[in-house]
Amino acid sequence: MELEDTVAAAVAPLDRTATAPVAPRASAAALASGQRLGHFRIERPLGAGGMGEVYLATDLALDRPVAIKVLPESVAADPTRRDRMIREARAQARISHPNVAHIYFIGEEAGLLYFAMELVVGVTLAEKIATGPLAVDEALAVIRAAALGVREAQRNGITHRDIKPSNLMIDGNGVVKVLDFGLAASGPATAAAGPVAQTSLAGTPLYMAPEQARGEAIDFRTDVYALGATLFHLASGHPPFQADSVDALVTLHASAARPTLPRRGQPRSQIGAIDKLCATMMAPRPEDRFGSYDELIRAIELASAVHTRPAGLLVRSIATLIDFGIVAVALGLLYLLLDVLGIPQPAVPLLFPLVALYQAVAVQRWGRTLGKALFELEVVDVASAGRPTFAQAARRAAVTYGPPWLALLIDDAFWLVGLSAPNDLAALACAIAVALGGLALVHAVARVAGKRAPWDRVAGTMVRYRTARAIAQ
Repeated sequence: MELEDTVAAAVAPLDRTATAPVAPRASAAALASGQRLGHFRIERPLGAGGMGEVYLATDLALDRPVAIKVLPESVAADPTRRDRMIREARAQARISHPNVAHIYFIGEEAGLLYFAMELVVGVTLAEKIATGPLAVDEALAVIRAAALGVREAQRNGITHRDIKPSNLMIDGNGVVKVLDFGLAASGPATAAAGPVAQTSLAGTPLYMAPEQARGEAIDFRTDVYALGATLFHLASGHPPFQADSVDALVTLHASAARPTLPRRGQPRSQIGAIDKLCATMMAPRPEDRFGSYDELIRAIELASAVHTRPAGLLVRSIATLIDFGIVAVALGLLYLLLDVLGIPQPAVPLLFPLVALYQAVAVQRWGRTLGKALFELEVVDVASAGRPTFAQAARRAAVTYGPPWLALLIDDAFWLVGLSAPNDLAALACAIAVALGGLALVHAVARVAGKRAPWDRVAGTMVRYRTARAIAQ
């Protein structure tokens, strides 16, 4: 549970709970090696935190190492606080997820209230970033795993309230564990449950959501904010805001403009995607953050090159040329048939609208065109990571092919009203429109989050390499 209690972490001075600037003693005398608490034998102390002392112990019934947290005497002696801690420990014990440390047992002996928890051996994220920030994909992987864990906690009616680098651990198998539910708030175990009222200010100011700092009712979006602040720290090497006092720090989180993530040699498009992700996660107003953990996890996967590889300039250009070629051949055959049948060919150019229609139908039906399929590309809705709707696919096609088609229509408009236009007007205007579209794609690939061209941003889509859909259990 409590990471600070199992491993000594190198953290900033304000990386502590707001209610516990100094770690208290669990009892007047520390537990001695060999001492028994129920069927657990104390081996040695591991550390102390805001909610008690933690010891390495042996579970004599199952012959396995565990972590024993002994709560402060002030908690054990207060019936209200004692009952709340037991109630929340039972709620946490219902969580069964690989990214959450498990709680095994609640006991009371000689006036001491204690919990037996999964012993997590590894390195904290606070320790891991002490020498420098993580690679962006590693940072995203950590936050995604943590989000999966706290999503399961939310399903059991628990809001963590103190997510930070020192409360995330990578165990010996490389699995991220969310620890320290000692400040957790319990509520109805449903995703649509209302906010939970706070009885006291709790949390860590460096990562605390504004509404939590104000003592207002909280819900899962408070943890989303803390995950965003933690992601910023992991990717940049420093917290999003720093100050000399808690009050100043709380004010910065509530009203200051969040600094942008430094590039650090990473591709601009990927840094842009992560910076946008942090902006949504850390929105000052809870309603402007992600509306569910499912939305957050999808957004993390879209920003991650491990889960989502946006297609680059060359492969997208070749795929588009192939699609043009397919439609051009089909259109040529149509004109040939009309000529054989003696039917006049349409005056309005059909190539661009037919390509647009073909792309809209193919993208909505299969998520890709033949040209994209040859390169294992697909077009996805950025909100759901699924296939776009026909409206999205149609908007995308219209913005892509509308300008060059409009240029050709100008020449036909002159002809229809009996005016003559310069012979090369249509070709020149069409070439300019195509060139501008190409420049927009180059700019998107180089600098825009997700390498999303203007037509993708209008439609809410992106082009990526096909991957197996990430399973967020």
